[in-house]
Amino acid sequence: MQLVIRDVSKTHPNGVQALKDVTLTIPTGMYGLLGPNGAGKSTLMRMLATLQDPDTGTITLGDIDAVRQKDEVRKTFGYLPQEFDVYPKVSAENLLDHFAVLKGIAQRRARKEVVEALLRQTNLWDVRKQKLGGYSGGMRQRFGVAVALLGNPKLLIVDEPTASIPPSACDS
Repeated sequence: MQLVIRDVSKTHPNGVQALKDVTLTIPTGMYGLLGPNGAGKSTLMRMLATLQDPDTGTITLGDIDAVRQKDEVRKTFGYLPQEFDVYPKVSAENLLDHFAVLKGIAQRRARKEVVEALLRQTNLWDVRKQKLGGYSGGMRQRFGVAVALLGNPKLLIVDEPTASIPPSACDS
């Protein structure tokens, strides 16, 4: 699914221009945005995740207009922001199950299988019953990765996904 960004500009309410006439065509595959702090990377990712609109320009994902058809875009992607907040008094297992319902996984058995697989994949299975408020920053970030992977997204948008994950957490 090709992502096409044409002449996108964004100026924040404080007057800072985050993006100016950005044009990209991104074919299927894995890509990263590199640049210094303040270059507009997070702003662009929030636009791709339909959380922020461009002032000018267009963004299309396949044949979907990402600015006008936000609900359609949201069905196709997973998003992990740079800082992922959690509900501190809820267990990872219960919150991931809740997010699975929101993502459209209605069948209880299917949700249970998906939740288990994602918690194992992100190395959180052994602490699944623990309240998220007791998780370290890296554990919370891995939980965010699990949420982003719900629904087998066609597009996965991640903003510094490994920022607080120690390398030892990735060992399998």
